[in-house]
Amino acid sequence: MADFRGTILTQRGRNLLAKAQTGTTLTFTKIKLGDGLWPSNTDPTQLNDLVSPKLNLPIQEIRVVGDGTVRLRFVLTNTGLSQGFFMREIGIYAQDPDIGEILYAVAYAGDKADFIPADGITKVENVVDIYTVIANAQNVTAVISDTVILATKQDIDTVKPEASPTAPSFTYPGKLWVDGDEFLKYFNGSSWQGLKVSFADTVDGFHASLTPAPNVIVPLNANGILDLSSTYIRSNVYTFRRMDLSNATSDYELKVGEEAIINFTNATRVPLRIATQSGAYYEVHLVCSNAGGTTGGTKEPIFLNPNNTTYSNAFIYAGFFRNADVFGSSYLTYSAFRCGLAFSNSTFHITNYTQYKNLKGFYNVYGTPDDFPCVTVFSTDWQDTTTLWVSLGTITFPQRTSGYILVRRLL
Repeated sequence: MADFRGTILTQRGRNLLAKAQTGTTLTFTKIKLGDGLWPSNTDPTQLNDLVSPKLNLPIQEIRVVGDGTVRLRFVLTNTGLSQGFFMREIGIYAQDPDIGEILYAVAYAGDKADFIPADGITKVENVVDIYTVIANAQNVTAVISDTVILATKQDIDTVKPEASPTAPSFTYPGKLWVDGDEFLKYFNGSSWQGLKVSFADTVDGFHASLTPAPNVIVPLNANGILDLSSTYIRSNVYTFRRMDLSNATSDYELKVGEEAIINFTNATRVPLRIATQSGAYYEVHLVCSNAGGTTGGTKEPIFLNPNNTTYSNAFIYAGFFRNADVFGSSYLTYSAFRCGLAFSNSTFHITNYTQYKNLKGFYNVYGTPDDFPCVTVFSTDWQDTTTLWVSLGTITFPQRTSGYILVRRLL
């Protein structure tokens, strides 16, 4: 085995260890092996990765030793390795909650390295333990993989069932036996018992069944498709993951497939509290719940102010409308996205590219003398190709309005 003289914490590892002393969970993620040659002036505490990484290996087991160290076990295997290398570097990686995965600690063997041959030349399978410092961290975990498991001889002897027409004479609790009828039995400490099969079809305790029922796993149909039709699976599960941002105080970035709902009452300004970025695409439903009629509504636009501000005369609005008297069109300049009028039920899509920022959709107007109803198809462009759109913004109304807003991120 290569002569590694112990692990050294990197600066990032020290920073994470300091956080772990105050309660942050210290999660180890993987092991890397490399063949990098370190110059004589190399400061291992300043490394952010191995000098020349060659092989990633999962962690098989973690054990807190109790003396301020932790033992990480991994399986050194050359399965799938296309080119051999000298194992000079070992890196232990961990997850920093602030900056992501980091090189936590590193060990170096220099010229006392071992050669790991390519797969197909000589098979390499060794269980390796490596120790590193965790001080008095309270919460220490690891991302454990079971993709490679090497069993010891004791493990194999324990779980290997004995096959014979008569029961084995040597017994202990957990001993397995395949009897003369090829049934698997186990010894419970006093007698041989048949294995229960009532839970053989379960996953995490839930049975599989072709008959839909509560707490039952429904398998795929004959075509390999999960049938979601109302005659097969009756579900009231909402297909979007919904976030209630009605009382949010800071911006939340919706993931693709998530939907935000914002309820508001008697408001003239409604912050959406949604972070956005170039390349994002949304579907929005703005529903005003004020009573309909032909009086009481101020005939002024509803706006979406991106980044919660206004940009003087930077928006061009184009719309076609039809009310009781007129079929007409509008082409106007505003300081925000126009997305409705008076009291409206609006549906529109938002495109956010830094070089192309647009709202397009339609809305129905009610609450003004000649607009009950009035339907409008519209598009609003933000004619600025450099300003970043980072907060979806604030909806502003011309009068106090109640209702809700749904925002779905589609891309």
